[in-house]
Amino acid sequence: MKYGSGDDGTTGLLGGVRVPKDDPRVEVLGALDELNAIIGLARTLTGYQDVKDVLLSIQRSLYVVGVEVASIGTPAYKKTVSDDMLKELENLIKRYESEVHEVTGFIIPYGAMSSLVLHMARGVARRLERRAVSLKTSFNVSKTLLAYLNRLSTFLFIMARVINARGYVEEEVLKIKDVADKF
Repeated sequence: MKYGSGDDGTTGLLGGVRVPKDDPRVEVLGALDELNAIIGLARTLTGYQDVKDVLLSIQRSLYVVGVEVASIGTPAYKKTVSDDMLKELENLIKRYESEVHEVTGFIIPYGAMSSLVLHMARGVARRLERRAVSLKTSFNVSKTLLAYLNRLSTFLFIMARVINARGYVEEEVLKIKDVADKF
């Protein structure tokens, strides 16, 4: 492993392009890395093999997302996030959504440890999406990439709820009306 090349505050993107470590693409890559680690923690904590398998698949897809992000604005640009990846994620949402009831208010993160970790992952995924949207001000970002990141937070939210539902953990729901009445 080569190290030390970033001591000057730069890092490499695809195609040998060096950018400052606070470049918006690097911010997105950092959020991807953080999200991947949190999903790995959720995989470790859950006892449901199908959830472990699906989360591993998502972790692998994050590397595909990373290749596209690391190539945005470089001569080595590669559109790696495909419509098929988006459709696969949408199918997972539909598959697991059937295990939980309709949302009737704000779900307060609570319950099984793996569920809580997935709620944390959802928050990081939403930040990741915001960072990717910010890239649009300077770079051409594919609609498919942005849609994938948007669905990803939905998927993680549903998986957090599925784990609690399977463990018979009753969700704590704060009714929207109750929140609005306080203001």
